[in-house]
Amino acid sequence: MENNKLWLSWIPELLIMVMIFMFSMENGNQSSDLSGSLTKSMVEAVIDAIDLELTQVKEENIIEFIHTPIRKVGHLTEYALLGIAVSFPLLIKHGLKGKKQFLIGLLICTLYAATDELHQLFVPGRSGMVTDVLIDAIGAGIGILLFHGIYSLRIAIKKSHKIPIDKVV
Repeated sequence: MENNKLWLSWIPELLIMVMIFMFSMENGNQSSDLSGSLTKSMVEAVIDAIDLELTQVKEENIIEFIHTPIRKVGHLTEYALLGIAVSFPLLIKHGLKGKKQFLIGLLICTLYAATDELHQLFVPGRSGMVTDVLIDAIGAGIGILLFHGIYSLRIAIKKSHKIPIDKVV
């Protein structure tokens, strides 16, 4: 029974990895269209929110300028989520703490990022980039540190007995 619970603790990581794989299966045009429409929606929302009047050309220039950074933030975010998801079973189920937990979690996420970039070499219109692996690794590291910080804070609050742990959001 315990082995089943151990295996189940890895389901969130597997789901995130499948999601990343599915995004990587999109050809270059599909991927660019998806991120381009997201960037356009974000720019239009900001323009509307601050009631800015721009020509169509200026709006398109802004969209083009921030398109690549938005894509890279997407990489960072999805791997931060993967880092958080990997951290839970490493710490809770496998008992790994501190540097060992961080390094193994980072290794898992970085190896997955490298295989994902390798996979993209075989997708039409896509390319594998070492810089994306580095961005993904940074995102994973941020996610792992965030998980560890929240977990440590929760433990500290529980130990202090000042606030019941079930009252901590």
